[in-house]
Amino acid sequence: MLTLSGNIHIALTADKLYDDLACAMLGAAEQAVEESKVFHLALSGGLTPERFYMRLVTDPQFRALPWKQTHIWLADERCIPESDERSNIRMIRETLMDHVPTPKRCVHAIPVLAQDPATAYEDELRQALAGQEVSNGLPVLDFVLLGMGEDGHTASLFPNSPALTETNKWVMLNDGPAVALPPRVTMTYPLLNAARQVAVLVTGSRKKETLQRVDQQLQETGPDVKNLPITGIDPSDPNGVLTWFLDTEAVE
Repeated sequence: MLTLSGNIHIALTADKLYDDLACAMLGAAEQAVEESKVFHLALSGGLTPERFYMRLVTDPQFRALPWKQTHIWLADERCIPESDERSNIRMIRETLMDHVPTPKRCVHAIPVLAQDPATAYEDELRQALAGQEVSNGLPVLDFVLLGMGEDGHTASLFPNSPALTETNKWVMLNDGPAVALPPRVTMTYPLLNAARQVAVLVTGSRKKETLQRVDQQLQETGPDVKNLPITGIDPSDPNGVLTWFLDTEAVE
């Protein structure tokens, strides 16, 4: 039985898991809007999140999400044009943002083709989050959706990659032999771990072995950021919440 860190939520099917995750996101959004009139949401790319985004726009029960008060951020992005089919923002626009009433100015694509995309995106975050709650000097994103690769990476924090050791910058260009091409721009641990809520969405039997490795690592010696970057995700200091959203195929 997995113990992991944070909360563990397991559903019998991926469809049920998407519903449960959407309910958690809706609750976080309603709380944020009630308290500060705005909801800051960071999303990830990938096939599993894509299916989840489609559920958000096709299921009537989730139409209550306050999209008009939501700012959309990207946890990471490849350094490729938005026209490229591998682009995270392209997928998120096509599956989600083109179908909800979030103002275009509130959808924050990473300017990956800029000369210094990481600094530009961090500046954009600073401006949009000015006046928001802060944690250890960092702005607080209300809800961050992450995934986990079979190598234990999350966002574009890959094993043995340069961004793993960053302690100050909120966003970083991650490149080098340890990073799957093309180069990436990614949110770093300081920003991700300052969030109010972080959800890690993992489905399918292909992720079972990695989950077991992560669980064993956390139980035996604690986080191993270098080899299993997902173990570095911990928003609990001072009061964030980490929840693993898993289907049974990933755990049994």
